[in-house]
Amino acid sequence: MSVTVTNEINKAEVLASGLKKHLEEVKQLGITAEEIKKMEEACEVLRKKDSEVDILRQQATEKSRENHALLDGLKEQMLVFRKAIKQRYTQPDWIKYGVQDKR
Repeated sequence: MSVTVTNEINKAEVLASGLKKHLEEVKQLGITAEEIKKMEEACEVLRKKDSEVDILRQQATEKSRENHALLDGLKEQMLVFRKAIKQRYTQPDWIKYGVQDKR
């Protein structure tokens, strides 16, 4: 769970606890038990959703690593092919084989 979300959930839970302890007093301010309960439920939903986000982040990280490994392999293969063309043919002929750079 992200630190920011955890901190906000903790603050909300402490607030809800304090408000419930003094419910009769805070009713005068327009704060009801139902509203406090909604805030507590929101904390639970947020905790669950943030956990889901953590799982998605982990999956994205793994996919990104796989993608970078594939890209590295592709670049290495392209390098081998370019090198073969550059060693065998003159620079004006490189473009004919799809070698775009002149280095």
